[in-house]
Amino acid sequence: MITQFELKLNPITIQLPKSHIIISKDDYDHLTKEATQGRYLTLNEVLEMLSVSRPWLLENVLYKPTIRSKIDIDKNKDGFVKYPQNQGGRYYFLASKAKKYFEEHFAEIFDL
Repeated sequence: MITQFELKLNPITIQLPKSHIIISKDDYDHLTKEATQGRYLTLNEVLEMLSVSRPWLLENVLYKPTIRSKIDIDKNKDGFVKYPQNQGGRYYFLASKAKKYFEEHFAEIFDL
């Protein structure tokens, strides 16, 4: 773990506060991935993550048959969305798979 680094400009030493550390990008990515493993997101959390409206997400993702067949756990064992069983029920999203899917399918979802 690095707690200080030196830039050879004069030389200048930058002392990090004890509350901060520098980690590698690989370590950061690993920690970020671990933070979402086994965690579920609500529909509101997904809306916030994607910065889209509820009607847009429902129409363009959750109710779109080509996408639903990939993400609905009742239709695909590798999916990540548990659809509600009845009107007004809750959606559940497996965080790790949801984030990965939206990253990898951005162009498809937004018709780019």
